[in-house]
Amino acid sequence: MLRRSVIALAFLLGACGASEATSPDSLPPSTPVPTVPGVGRLPDTIPTPNVQASNAEVLASVVVARPVDEAGVVLDTVAEQINGNRLIVVGDSILASTARRYGREMCDGLNPLGWTVEVDAEPGRFVEFGNKVLEARLPDDDNDDDDFDAAVVHLGSNYDLDQDNYLEELNEILFRIAPRPMLLLTVTEYRPAWAEVNDSIGDLARLYDNVTVIDWEKIARNPGVLSRDGLHPGDQGEDVLVELIAVALGQAGDEEGDCLRSSFTDDSAIGQGSASSNGGSASGGSSGSSSSGSSSGGSSSGSSSSGGSTTTGGSTTTGGSTGGSTTGGSTGGSTGGADAGGDGD
Repeated sequence: MLRRSVIALAFLLGACGASEATSPDSLPPSTPVPTVPGVGRLPDTIPTPNVQASNAEVLASVVVARPVDEAGVVLDTVAEQINGNRLIVVGDSILASTARRYGREMCDGLNPLGWTVEVDAEPGRFVEFGNKVLEARLPDDDNDDDDFDAAVVHLGSNYDLDQDNYLEELNEILFRIAPRPMLLLTVTEYRPAWAEVNDSIGDLARLYDNVTVIDWEKIARNPGVLSRDGLHPGDQGEDVLVELIAVALGQAGDEEGDCLRSSFTDDSAIGQGSASSNGGSASGGSSGSSSSGSSSGGSSSGSSSSGGSTTTGGSTTTGGSTGGSTTGGSTGGSTGGADAGGDGD
C-alpha cells in the first residue's frame, strides 16, 4: 500500500479570544527543546512560542508534529531514510522570503540540524519554474557529489487556473526528484480555485512512495501565521514554516550544514503573479504585492482565515480557529520590499 502522510496539528488557544478554556495538563512543555547545534535530535513536537500582539492579546500557539500516515502512525523523518544531508528547496515567494538573500530563515533553521541547504525560489513563478530549477540543478549522474539527497517543493500559489497543466508540470517535478525523499507543501486556498492545486497535489502524491505531503494550507489558517494579504507568511509565519519543514526532515548529522548560494535569484517578477478571476483585482499569487497592498513574505498585521476542512492525499484535517492578528512589520527577509538580485552575505 502506498504510503501517504500529512502533518498532524494541534492548536492551543490563549486565554484571550479563545472560545474554550484549555486545561493546564493539555498544554505543551513550557520550555521546548531548542533546535540548535549540540542539543541532539529533534523532539516529536515543537511548540512555536507565543507572541504578544500590540494590544497585549496572546496569540494562538501552533504545535508542529511529526508526519503520520493515515492510521496515525508516526513516520520516519527524511533524515532517517537517507545517508546524505544535501537538500534542495524549490518554490516561489513563499520560500524565497526564507532564502539567504533575504531573511535566511531556512538555512538558520536547518543548518544546525546538519542539513546543507540550497533555496532555489523566486517570486511570481508558476509551477513550470520547478522543472526549470530541477533541470539545471539535478545532475544526470546519480553518483555526482553535487547531487541532492532530498527535496522540499512549494509551488502553486501562482496558478493559471489550468488544472491539467498544473498536474502535468507537477508530475514531471515529482518524477525528476524520485526516488529522493520529498516534502510537498499544499498551498494557501486564498481563492476558491486554489483548491484545485491542493486536489492535484493529493492526487499525484498518492502515486509516489517517496512523497510526504505537508499541509501548509491547514497550518496557515492559524492566527498570526499569514500576513495581511492572506497568502504570504508574516514574520512569525516564516518561523512556523521553517519549523514545519525541520520537524519533518529531522536531524541529518552532528555537524552543522552549509547554506549554499543559488543562481535563481531573479525577483523581477514581483507583482506579476496570477491574475484573480474576482473582479479583476490582483490575486497576488506568489508575487510581491496583493490587492491589500502588502508585500510578500512578512508584512505586518497578519490575520487568519476561518476554519473548515481540507483533504490532502486521502486524509481529512479540520480547519483552524478564526480571528486573531499579529503585529510586527516586515523584516529584511520580505521579498516584496527588498531589492531584487544578489544572493546575500
